Amino acid sequence: MSDLGQLLRKARTEQNISLDQLQETTKIRKRYLEAIEEGKYDILPGTFYVRAFIKQYSEAVGLDADEVFRLYAHIIPSADPEPSTEPIRMARRRVVNPPERVGKWASALLMIAFPILIIGVVYFYYLNNHPSSKDNVLPNEPITDSSAAEQQGGAIEGGGGADAPVETPTAPDPTPPPPPEPEPDVVFVDKFTISNNSVERFEVRNADKVSIELKVVVGEAWIGVTHADSKSKYLHQGGMKAGDSYAEQFDHNVYLNIGRANAVQLTVNGVVVEMGTEPNPRRFQFELAGSEGNVESATTGNE
Repeated sequence: MSDLGQLLRKARTEQNISLDQLQETTKIRKRYLEAIEEGKYDILPGTFYVRAFIKQYSEAVGLDADEVFRLYAHIIPSADPEPSTEPIRMARRRVVNPPERVGKWASALLMIAFPILIIGVVYFYYLNNHPSSKDNVLPNEPITDSSAAEQQGGAIEGGGGADAPVETPTAPDPTPPPPPEPEPDVVFVDKFTISNNSVERFEVRNADKVSIELKVVVGEAWIGVTHADSKSKYLHQGGMKAGDSYAEQFDHNVYLNIGRANAVQLTVNGVVVEMGTEPNPRRFQFELAGSEGNVESATTGNE
């Protein structure tokens, strides 16, 4: 077994992650994971997949993939360069018509074009000199405001007198669209301490409820949920394993205790909360905007 394989296996076993669980998390076949731990890279499809699988393996067990590549650059095979492809240019054949054939086409084209040109000249002369065609031409003078007023006055006189009022239709005022509803927002405010434990405080804006969605994505984690503004017992608590989820809505401030942060995916009112890569416990308090709850009301019993 290579030094890199020993490092990866140790990180996996320390977090109690089996190869089957790692296969489910990374979507890498179990036999490839075993080959990486044993340093048998020739079993993998190619050097590109070796580097990609080692990166996924490292991140899944909480290691820094860039640091792993730096420390074990002499063990990890380098990626194969992608072959460059050059466009294949096809030689185009130039078709040259024999001179005799070109001369015949030119003669035929001239014979057709000459009568058409004669007809066009005669037709143009007819349009410009025939008196009836000039009568149908519209005047080139622009229509001014005075001429438009005269035409309108003549139309009014023909319709029943110059004093008849002219009604102009008025367009109804457009109804403005309703303003869009504000999107829910979850904003980090500050941190405070309860029983020597740091609690991250978030404010939930543009919402009247706190919607919590939890999902364990790898390994196991302990979850505890309670009312943040009263000395009540846990509303929900217990261990959860990979694939388990919990979702609930609250009309009050919520205190949340997570035993293993990097194993959990947390979403609050549709906003994903960054959980980091460390397997440390983290505590959160989500407060509805405008709530008068005291941040010090979360008691040590919530821990």
